[in-house]
Amino acid sequence: MKTIIRLLFVAFLFLNVTEARAEKVKMADKKSRTLRGTTAGCTPSSTFAWLNINNARVRVNAGGDMWWDLPGGTGSKYYIPANSSSTSLYAGSLWIAGLDINQQLKCAAIRFRQTGNDFWTGPLTIDGTASIDPETCMEYDKMYTITRAEVDDFIANCDPETGVPYNGYQIPSSIANWPAHGDESRGMSYYLAPFYDNNKDGHYRPSDGDYPYYDIDNELCHSQVPTMDESREGSVQGSILADQVIKGDQTLWWVFNDKGNAHTETGGSAIGLEIRAQAFAFATNDEINNMTFYSYEIINRSTYTLTNTYFSPWTDVDLGFSRDDFVGCDVSRGLGYGYNGKNIDGSGEPESYGANPPAVGVDFFQGPYLDPDGIDNPKYNPETGENCDESINGVNFENGIVDDERFGMRRFVYHDNAQTVNGDPDKASEYYLLLRGIWKNGEKMHYGGNALPGTAGVTDVACDFMFPFDSDPCFWGTGGIVPDFDGYWSEETGNNGTPNNPADRRFMQSAGPFTLRPGAVNYITFGVPWARSTAGTAWSSVELLRRVDDKCQAMFDNCFDVLDGPDAPDLTFRELDRKLIVYISNSENSNNVGESYTEVDPQISGPLATDSTQRNDSVYRFEGYIVYQLANKEVSVDELNDINKARIVYQCDVKNDVTEIINYIYDDDLRASVPTLMVEGADQGIKNTFVLTQDAFTTTGDVNLINHKTYYYMVISYAYNNYQDYTVDANNPIGLFGQKTPYLAGRKNIKLYSAVPHKTVNGTVINSNYGDKLQITRWTGIGNGGNRLELSQKTIDEIMSKGPAGKNV
Repeated sequence: MKTIIRLLFVAFLFLNVTEARAEKVKMADKKSRTLRGTTAGCTPSSTFAWLNINNARVRVNAGGDMWWDLPGGTGSKYYIPANSSSTSLYAGSLWIAGLDINQQLKCAAIRFRQTGNDFWTGPLTIDGTASIDPETCMEYDKMYTITRAEVDDFIANCDPETGVPYNGYQIPSSIANWPAHGDESRGMSYYLAPFYDNNKDGHYRPSDGDYPYYDIDNELCHSQVPTMDESREGSVQGSILADQVIKGDQTLWWVFNDKGNAHTETGGSAIGLEIRAQAFAFATNDEINNMTFYSYEIINRSTYTLTNTYFSPWTDVDLGFSRDDFVGCDVSRGLGYGYNGKNIDGSGEPESYGANPPAVGVDFFQGPYLDPDGIDNPKYNPETGENCDESINGVNFENGIVDDERFGMRRFVYHDNAQTVNGDPDKASEYYLLLRGIWKNGEKMHYGGNALPGTAGVTDVACDFMFPFDSDPCFWGTGGIVPDFDGYWSEETGNNGTPNNPADRRFMQSAGPFTLRPGAVNYITFGVPWARSTAGTAWSSVELLRRVDDKCQAMFDNCFDVLDGPDAPDLTFRELDRKLIVYISNSENSNNVGESYTEVDPQISGPLATDSTQRNDSVYRFEGYIVYQLANKEVSVDELNDINKARIVYQCDVKNDVTEIINYIYDDDLRASVPTLMVEGADQGIKNTFVLTQDAFTTTGDVNLINHKTYYYMVISYAYNNYQDYTVDANNPIGLFGQKTPYLAGRKNIKLYSAVPHKTVNGTVINSNYGDKLQITRWTGIGNGGNRLELSQKTIDEIMSKGPAGKNV
């Protein structure tokens, strides 16, 4: 008895200490349920990998859920900034459910694995049984990590004529072990992870020049080929080839299914889904540096046809401290978001953000195909409100192709961390209700309040989108009915002017209904934008997030092709007594070898885009280098404009009469684009070496470098394009002309450098000072031997005093 009491006491202490996190994974009802479907006996996955190439450091699990460390862990693993303890998302997963020919519900979903699991790792067989065995599950319980830089380096080390790697080049394991093929002897599809087939023999062999399939030149973007979905008969089909390649500067690829074992999370019958997933991110110097992206190739390997099928990404926000959040949606953008319900997040917890908390979103770029109707459906017109339907946030509408339209966000539903009517689901039927925007008691969501009929502030008008604020001007979500509601509906106006109470929010962005036929292939893609306003209320971060999301959407529209800008050079330091000599160089794999970078911006169009005179065209060209000293090693590339964290210690640029470069950047307070000085160029030409003797962060007393102290530096390259001076014309309906962003900073090869000045000990003693040069006098000969020479002013004056060649004879 004493032992039992002691254990209960320990358990009580544990529950109190871990309350903030344990509440996320509390057990659902232990009601009896019948678990249906083929059982393969697979065990749940415990494998994960980090997506960490930019300012978001994110854990992704191989078992169908992500952003957290599974039951028994410490919780959220979605860190922004990457080097902080603050977290923006707690968990995310996929939900899908539909009805078979007998109107029996099939469902696959996961949240926190409270009562079990619905997803397992590995590909299914393609014989119609959609089966798998425990050995296959275990074999594919892994994540495959690849970077674009590795593939670029591979291509650079291949023969340009044959594409075959040069002798002596060591192919990295990430490319050599890429999971391009499944085991046909076990019934799998031969083709798994996408690869570029250099010699078109159908087999992945890096020794033949094959590599994981990044669309290197973005040539596949919006290219059309017959769809892989053989069930969509009766019309001219097409699919975006860019869906079928990997993306990002860093990519995680894995495969999972819903047939590895009984569905103990939802209690629903298995469907037979094989899901090939990728998580990816880009390292940039703008808002994209805080974003992550996710794409799923979802294949119905079964012989079942499901009707009234719905799919949704599910998100548990937990923006910092978990219990003070609001959520909302932007209908036209297909964006769901979370933000703080108070202007200060939390009370100093490690995961909280404090003052000026950020907002985080999930932009549902594209969902499943709409059922065929034999026409190319028209697109929503935001000016007239015409075609106010799925085309508001879906894709492929009015694009000249019949029946390739795809859903965006068709429902936005939140639910609480509670066992209430609008709380967490306990069984498959309740998951299916929430996917359709119906509460667990069978009542449809209604406009206003907390959308639960009969509670304060809720109208008698049914709705599809909770908290749309001002983003549904034609009231698509209410079938065109204008509710009797004062103002815009958000959590802050929830009860007709009385805010809801902030709490632990989860939300879904559901797409459907659609028919899921045997063999059907759907590509689901969403992005996670993030924004933090430095002033105003917590809602100010939502306003900023919506603008940031436009950049997120533009990336998707352009198949995630990002302007690279010139690669940052490599820095080499010679550490001397209170002095650092710095050398700038570009490797052979750099896009700026010999300072020769050029890149076409596809968004620059019109007659000026092809006029190369005065640099007024669509091409960005290398312009210069900027070297920063950092306040500490935690400073990120997107913080280089913060003078408290980074300060310029060296700048040089091409001598071409381009000095000040000004970009026009949107200002939150002024609600307009304002001129912002990006660089003040010296216009003295490129110099690839310089000396540092002072600490940029020491402004009083001895400002010289201190021996044996570590200093941190970062360097970027930048490019210039000014195809037309930016102007604002009040008489023009658009009002804006010209180049808003003539300055383009490069985004690749940006690294943290450290250097420690010190006296030379047992090393080479330099008997000269930095800048000392040999004086050369030419007595005879022609030219300079191909060397770069600096002429003395006396020599320059003598040359300029003479007439044209041939006249002074």
